[in-house]
Amino acid sequence: MATTALSRAPGSVAPALPLRRRGIAALGALVLAGAACLALGEVGGAGVLSLGTTLFAYVALAQAWNILGGFSGQMSLGVGAFVGTSAYAMALTMTRLGWSWLPGMVAGMVVAGALSALLALPLLRLKGDYFAVGTLAATLALDAWFDNWSFVNKSMGVSVPIQAVPGQTEMYVIGLVVALFAVGSAIVMRWSTFGVRLLAIREDDLAARLLGVNVSGYRLVVMVVSGMLIGLAGGVFALSLVSFVPDGMFAMSWTIEALVMVVIGGMGTVIGPIVGAVAVYYGITTELANFPTLSLFFEGGLLLVIVRFVPGGLWPFVVRSARRSLEWRGPAIRSARATPPPS
Repeated sequence: MATTALSRAPGSVAPALPLRRRGIAALGALVLAGAACLALGEVGGAGVLSLGTTLFAYVALAQAWNILGGFSGQMSLGVGAFVGTSAYAMALTMTRLGWSWLPGMVAGMVVAGALSALLALPLLRLKGDYFAVGTLAATLALDAWFDNWSFVNKSMGVSVPIQAVPGQTEMYVIGLVVALFAVGSAIVMRWSTFGVRLLAIREDDLAARLLGVNVSGYRLVVMVVSGMLIGLAGGVFALSLVSFVPDGMFAMSWTIEALVMVVIGGMGTVIGPIVGAVAVYYGITTELANFPTLSLFFEGGLLLVIVRFVPGGLWPFVVRSARRSLEWRGPAIRSARATPPPS
């Protein structure tokens, strides 16, 4: 499909029109979903606000990883690098420069994006497992550096000024806005000519390059966008945690959570990471909060079941099942309508 779209004559807008319509429809649905979540926050109690804030941050985290891994095929193990640098940038600007949470979060996003661009220079020369190992090595190096850097209090960590942390309702809205921005970015990328070329690169980067696609440029953009979105999610986590240390913010667990959510929900789709975040965080982590070992067991078990029996993820499976049901019922319904009633 991507190759067909790419191989059309220059200047042809026919392929872009269906994509544009789908993108506009998806953005409209996103606005409605955001309004519904906002209304839920208005009537929900403290538990709903706290749960929603963290869930929204995980949606943004999973969607950011999906943009890089699902759309462009670059499997990153370095989510913690961007979560950590963003959280530290936010905390340091708030404590040492006296900034409020909003410019601090923007600073964290910019720092995470700058780190992505810096790491892209050597890492985008690597492919497959080598790229994944490279991102992991960068994360471990940053963790070790921050553990021994006196400017960031070494392993003692840093704290966000407690008086500058927004209230629960404000945190809920912040998390919702970050999640909507991440999902909206994924929609724009997926349902656009940019997304078509990105999928072509994922399927066969050599063929895409032969068709005139700037493979390195597209991958650089995607990596920077993914890093910035992870940085925004890291800002939400920093405000929620208040105090944190390098081993926590640069941990491998951020990558594992994002990867598991995307694989369970459906890699390379827009809805999949949302479904995965809800299934993993709300369905397992929250419900089994008092049984952490059992929670990990169920999370790993669900991942194995998905990989073995539903390799595309939950959301593509639901879509395929719905289409098959409609295809099966369609002829029967048309036949019933064509049959004249008994006299």
